[in-house]
Amino acid sequence: MDEQKLAKAIADLISAASSSTPTRKAGAKASPSKKKRGPNAYNKEFSKQMKKLKKKHPRTPVTKLMKKAHSATKKARKGKR
Repeated sequence: MDEQKLAKAIADLISAASSSTPTRKAGAKASPSKKKRGPNAYNKEFSKQMKKLKKKHPRTPVTKLMKKAHSATKKARKGKR
């Protein structure tokens, strides 16, 4: 192999290794994106309780309201399992 071919081969290897995008095979399909799950029953009830508490106590820190909303949600959903 002469020097020019060797230099070109090395340059090609370096450029291929430094490319940041992964390569796919010619016939390969792109992976499907994950489907996002909707809110479950607990999340819906928690949202209602949180809105209710926020309206009633607007200046209370959200962390405290979340604890109360969680308790209220558990109580509201007690027999709905």
